[in-house]
Amino acid sequence: MLVQTQYRPQMHAALAEISALVFDSPLFSSASFRFRDPVGPGENAALSIRPVTVGAEPFWQVVRASETANRTRSQCKKRLWELANSANVLLEAHAAASDGSALHLRTTRKGHVLLQRVRPAAARPEAAPAPDAPAPAHDRVKDYPLRRFDSARLLVALGIAGADGVVKPSMQAKFRQVNQFLAQIDAALDELPPRKDPSAPLRVVDCGCGKAYLSFAAKAYLEAVRGVAVHLCGVDRKEGVVASCRRVAEALECADTATFVVSDIAAFKPETPPDVVLSLHACDTATDEAIAFGVENGARAIVSAPCCQHALQKTLDPQLRPHRAILRNGILRERLADILTDAFRAQILRVKGYRATVVEFVDPEATARNLLIRAVRVSRPGTGTAVADYEDLREAWGVTPYLATRLGIG
Repeated sequence: MLVQTQYRPQMHAALAEISALVFDSPLFSSASFRFRDPVGPGENAALSIRPVTVGAEPFWQVVRASETANRTRSQCKKRLWELANSANVLLEAHAAASDGSALHLRTTRKGHVLLQRVRPAAARPEAAPAPDAPAPAHDRVKDYPLRRFDSARLLVALGIAGADGVVKPSMQAKFRQVNQFLAQIDAALDELPPRKDPSAPLRVVDCGCGKAYLSFAAKAYLEAVRGVAVHLCGVDRKEGVVASCRRVAEALECADTATFVVSDIAAFKPETPPDVVLSLHACDTATDEAIAFGVENGARAIVSAPCCQHALQKTLDPQLRPHRAILRNGILRERLADILTDAFRAQILRVKGYRATVVEFVDPEATARNLLIRAVRVSRPGTGTAVADYEDLREAWGVTPYLATRLGIG
């Protein structure tokens, strides 16, 4: 991963903006920088900066794992630019001010430099403070994807925020969940090679879309922040839910590029192959159907957070040695089956030519169903050791998962 030469001007422009906030703004509260590798002898791949006052003089405290030092403005600014212009790669930079404004820089795997700007808290409906409340000097700003652009209208239309644009207390968990799922979509897109036609709409299918919180949020975020047109299709078998989604699309004036279909996932046939397939908490084998839909239709990325999982649990032999002591306990058997099901899903995706990663995408306190499978297509099916690893897993546990049968793996 290298910052390509053609993106160096973008990096300099972004760093100049961050530098102005850090060294010239009286509201600056903190900044952090993460590099690909440790920088210099005895130094580390990450550093942070915050303002301090020594006597009557302002200084900037630079903190690394190996040292903490107070430096003058010129010393600190010079060192920052030296690091940024070194052969190393600046992966991320975050700078925040006490009014809630912030700058977030990120370098993609292809070298693109992305800079997101967070507005001051007073200008964000979802985070507006009381008129007489002083801004805390060192508040940490949450870098939520839905706060990287003006999402108030979207949140109101989805019912996540009230008419005043403030996120409802009862919807805070959903707000966080959608934001954290969007971060995983971002990560999946960063892993993909460039599309042959970058100007073509990105086709996104949400399998088991429900009320389509995620669908609409993904479309709005990708269009506003990543600058790519999105054609969205939501699939759900409940007519009432689909009718509600269509009304939201009308309210957001995107009904021509956001369509919703009443169908089982297995029966749905898209007019155009999808680029990205999403699935958030589709129950039991519906998650397998969503993954199979993505594989069979050649999706470049699949991002799926599974829900309840029972199919594999029913086929586990409670007398299987040497695991009998685990399988005789109902709760342990259930949790083991959850882990095995997702392990099989990830491995089957690898067999099918995807690079699959299993991550925890929300806090366990928010939901016990907090694992997510992120997969991007990178090779032809059946290459490497993927098949052998799948067969070892199947033979060790004496089961054939539903997804394998569904995709004809056996």
